[in-house]
Amino acid sequence: MAEEKKEVQKTPEQKMDELNRQLRGYMANIEALRAEISVINQSITDLRTAEATLRSLKELGKGKEVLIPVGATAQIKAKSEGVDEVIMSIGTGISAVMSYDEAVDRIRKEIAALEALRRALEEAIADLYNKIEELLEEVRKVGQEEAKK
Repeated sequence: MAEEKKEVQKTPEQKMDELNRQLRGYMANIEALRAEISVINQSITDLRTAEATLRSLKELGKGKEVLIPVGATAQIKAKSEGVDEVIMSIGTGISAVMSYDEAVDRIRKEIAALEALRRALEEAIADLYNKIEELLEEVRKVGQEEAKK
């Protein structure tokens, strides 16, 4: 003899509680994704600044005097040796000497990868908003059912 599972009917209050928990979860996920996007945006800004600085130094040429910030409001004078070689971070605590073109190419690839990641996170946020809309529709239905009683 097969056992039949009886579906336990949830009260409207239980349904609403469950829907509210899901909504709060989706909203928390959206906030976490937004925070991640903010970090990505800052990384992209930093990389673009590095690229622009390298380009400016290349245009400046060798032997030109530059000011190098050393902290707070202090700067020191230095002479540019050019940017034929750039020391780039290639991993945690590891750096490598690259040509100017290799360094700029690496920076651009990192920017492109971060932009792709940002787009994926933005799509995930859009999906979560769609799920929220579906849940809100369910909340309306439960509310209407409760109002009929």
